[in-house]
Amino acid sequence: MYQSQSGAVLSRLSLVFGLLSCFSGDLRGQSVSGLSLHAAIEQAQTSPQAREAQDLVDASRGGVTQAALRPNPRLYLQSEDIRPWADNFSFANQTEDYGEIAQLLEPGGKRSRRLGVARAIVRRSEAERVLLLQQIAGRVAAAYWSVVANEGIARLLEEDMRTVDAIVLYNKERVQAGAMRGVDLLRVQIERDRLELSLAAARREALLTRIELYKEMGREPNSEIKLTDSLDTLNAIQTQTPASVLLNRADVTVAHEAVAAAEAEIKLQLAQRVPDVDIFGGYKRNSGTNTLYTALQIPLPFANRNQGEIERARANLRAAQDRVQQLELIVRADVTAAEQAYASQQRIVRKVLPEMRARAKQNMTIMDDAYRTGGVDLLRYLDAERTAVDVEVTALRTLAEFQQAGLRLQLAYGVRP
Repeated sequence: MYQSQSGAVLSRLSLVFGLLSCFSGDLRGQSVSGLSLHAAIEQAQTSPQAREAQDLVDASRGGVTQAALRPNPRLYLQSEDIRPWADNFSFANQTEDYGEIAQLLEPGGKRSRRLGVARAIVRRSEAERVLLLQQIAGRVAAAYWSVVANEGIARLLEEDMRTVDAIVLYNKERVQAGAMRGVDLLRVQIERDRLELSLAAARREALLTRIELYKEMGREPNSEIKLTDSLDTLNAIQTQTPASVLLNRADVTVAHEAVAAAEAEIKLQLAQRVPDVDIFGGYKRNSGTNTLYTALQIPLPFANRNQGEIERARANLRAAQDRVQQLELIVRADVTAAEQAYASQQRIVRKVLPEMRARAKQNMTIMDDAYRTGGVDLLRYLDAERTAVDVEVTALRTLAEFQQAGLRLQLAYGVRP
């Protein structure tokens, strides 16, 4: 029986210290139901939220079409001096009848200025769409790594539960045979209860993060699909210059397009100071006499020269320029913080984590040998076993945080994951 228990322990040790490569290794060639991070992001790019962003761009393009249209001509028909109650009344010879066409002319380049505003709005909408897609990709990547870590932790605790169940069963038999004290069995059972609570919490967290992942992807949750990307992939992220970051950041592009739209709006409002002109031309029949006439109507801009709208447009431009300056400061701060966090996590993953895992493995090997020979009691062995599991759980969480730090640095650089 002891050999059986020892074999189970050694099997578990082999699994525990190879857990990360086993759990998070590349499975693309093994299962058609696998989901890589790239595939998850690609699916999210066609989600309803992403399609809505494209619909908004299309709607703004409708504004360009409308801005290019010229004013329609207007038809006026009018008859005066109609007296149907009078004797010998002749509509054709005793009324004044008018038929005229009026056309609004827009001097000052108003139509071209409207087109400028509409096109600027399209460019801003397209930039906002790119920003949204990048934000979606970032949220999907963050959720993806959380699922990989939490599901790895749950699988680790499940394997540990199977080992502890074997230990509990073994020691029950020993207590029944009188070879072990009941209090030691109670201690093992308490350890199992603690582990069961941790496992339930890990499974719940894994389920919730998977639901969050599929929500960000815009898909129905599927618990059967395996996530195939590896947590311990240490891909280097190329350092970006401040100038390239400001060019790559989609939110900075949106802010600059907002400035361009505000500038176009000012040009339009300045053009609105020039009064529109109505030109009339028509036919008049007066008591049987046919004549033609023309007319011109021009508002006189004595009081209203569009001062308020010009003032509003200029204030909006200043606000848009201020937002660009503030955003550039925020971007520089984001990049500095993300670079420092990534460098710190990279050092931990490359140096601290391997040493910690190696020490935990060595400690567990020593305790296992000592327990076999009776050099330590069951309680000390359980403490060592719990430490080994805690180290592997910490390793998974540390690697997940490293991937999250890399993700934050990519987003700070304006690079899509």
